[in-house]
Amino acid sequence: MKKVFVAAAAALSVAAAATSTLVMSAGPAGASSAGAQFTADRAALGTASSAFDQAFAAWERSGKSIAQTSSFADVYVSALEAQDHTLLNQTWPAGAIADIDAVVRGDAAVQGVVSALPDLASSSSDTDWFIAFNQDAAVGVADANIVRHDLGLPLTSYS
Repeated sequence: MKKVFVAAAAALSVAAAATSTLVMSAGPAGASSAGAQFTADRAALGTASSAFDQAFAAWERSGKSIAQTSSFADVYVSALEAQDHTLLNQTWPAGAIADIDAVVRGDAAVQGVVSALPDLASSSSDTDWFIAFNQDAAVGVADANIVRHDLGLPLTSYS
């Protein structure tokens, strides 16, 4: 089951990481500048997702207790929270606001699951955790794809 998680985390990393370099102009965000803004915002999350994925894989190889995951789980949760704060404090086209809110709610679900990782008690809990993470990560990718569509960006996949 841990292999399923690594694949899920990698897919979330790819989905969050579609990036480009940009310079934002002042004023209300039109679809084009909002798309660049969203891409840059999600790039930061993509970096955090990749770091989480790598740390999880290293932990998995180490044979250490699940409690040892707290350091990298906490870092990832903090990155999700910072990302959501950024998204909620930026200007978005009217048609994208509800979808940005959905992305933030999806990220909150992933935060909850990742926060629970260090406290798992048994291997049966691991299975439930993987299922919850995969479901929440898939929803997060779908929510971000709705925003991508709203802003005229290419979609990403979850596989």
